[in-house]
Amino acid sequence: MKKYHNAYLDGRLWMLILAVIIVPNVMEEMLSQIFNWRFDKAIWYEVVDTTIFVIFAAPIFAFMIKRMDSYAHQLEHQLAFNMQASEQLKRMNEELSFNAYHDDLTLLPNRRQLFRGLDQSTKTDEMSAVLFLDLDRFKVINDTMGHLYGDIFIRQVGKRLREQLPKDDKVFRHGGDEFIVLLEKRDYADVERMAADLLALFSEPFIVNGEEIFSTASIGVSLFPEDGRDSETLLKNADKAMYASKERGGNTYSFYSAQTSIGDVRKLKLENGLRTAVESDQLELHYQPIINLATNRMEAVEALLRWHHPELGFVPPDEFITIAEKTGIIIPIGKWVLETACRQVKAWQLAGYPQLSVAVNVSIRQINEPGFIDFIKNLLERTGLSPAYLDIEITESMMQNDESITILNELKGIGANISIDDFGTGYSSLSVLGYLPIDRLKIDQSFTQEMLHHSHTNSIVKTIIDMGRNLGLTLIAEGIEEEKQAQALRKFGCNFGQGYFYNRPLTVDQMTACLQGEYMAQ
Repeated sequence: MKKYHNAYLDGRLWMLILAVIIVPNVMEEMLSQIFNWRFDKAIWYEVVDTTIFVIFAAPIFAFMIKRMDSYAHQLEHQLAFNMQASEQLKRMNEELSFNAYHDDLTLLPNRRQLFRGLDQSTKTDEMSAVLFLDLDRFKVINDTMGHLYGDIFIRQVGKRLREQLPKDDKVFRHGGDEFIVLLEKRDYADVERMAADLLALFSEPFIVNGEEIFSTASIGVSLFPEDGRDSETLLKNADKAMYASKERGGNTYSFYSAQTSIGDVRKLKLENGLRTAVESDQLELHYQPIINLATNRMEAVEALLRWHHPELGFVPPDEFITIAEKTGIIIPIGKWVLETACRQVKAWQLAGYPQLSVAVNVSIRQINEPGFIDFIKNLLERTGLSPAYLDIEITESMMQNDESITILNELKGIGANISIDDFGTGYSSLSVLGYLPIDRLKIDQSFTQEMLHHSHTNSIVKTIIDMGRNLGLTLIAEGIEEEKQAQALRKFGCNFGQGYFYNRPLTVDQMTACLQGEYMAQ
């Protein structure tokens, strides 16, 4: 445009020179030569000059004025276009700026804006709080209704939080089903009250696709400056506190504590250690005798896993088994346990105890692992152990899982025995108990240890034994610690028992000595 403007100005200057100077003078000279003009008075020369100027220069001036009007119109049009483009560019910049700092689904400030707000809050010495809110059961809603309606639900949650929270409090979408509320210049009581108010917001249902959806939330709280002096630490600790709320069942809030952090470090060490525990020979099986209560003879053993962590020492099974199941490490560990137990019992059988069988706990993740049946078949073939001497122990929760029941039927087809471990502590349906492919019920040790002290517990134990016998099942009582318990169980008709009264879980060498001593005594 600038180049065009300069060219136009140059052309207009040359036309002006042509119209005012060159053309009139040339025409005057030509006419003087043609008509041989000679005037006595000088005024006539001025008249001729003026006439020639008007005749020949006026059209050029008119053309130039017209071109100037055209150029002015073009400039006016260009100016209007530039203003429109400027407004459009301004709107686009505003939209880009908004999108850069806001979530496109809920229109709430996003993580980038969250970190800006946290950075500003941590520059002061006044107390502030980060509330990390995670929806309970959102995955169920998403899987049941679909991701489209899941997005609608998230949008409604964001709207309710934005509308119900005080204007001074800031709410952000962290991602997924997670929201962050930032409270500034608040004391502990205010923060706790706000956490309770946030939970109360979920007491009313959300309407999605014409259906009422009820949901709750788990909230974790971290405080500045005691729980962290930077945004990342505050968020991390609020997240940890939120998971503490999840572990308590959800629909509650938890404040971060240093003990929680210590527990998380221990869990991380355990998880990392479990991944290499098999290869580094840190795992060991102990075997607890299972006694025939009628003959007082050992007929089986239960394989129990033990772990000696190189840094943490002995780790209780209840602690590391839970981590192994959550992370999936239970699959390789479970295979190692089955392999080791079957080989050891087969070795004892070959050493002179041919009727000895072994019970091994198997988790639902192992049962549902593709190829589990083939693994058991190959294992029995490799070790030479008859399936009749392998007892697979499961939990009551598997009784409600159709896929697991199918696998259990296949195990039964192989010839293995199946026991329900810790019976009475789960939520098994008695109506399906008679139709399941099980051989044994193991009465949980909590009943055994309380049966002599509470008449109701005593009646429950007797009822379980009577029910099991009527169903043709073998009954095994866990946790026998004194003679009177064994006598009462024997009187009720319980078949087998195990516990510290007979022997604690033993190492391989200790169990070998126990077997030799018992069989020598017989």
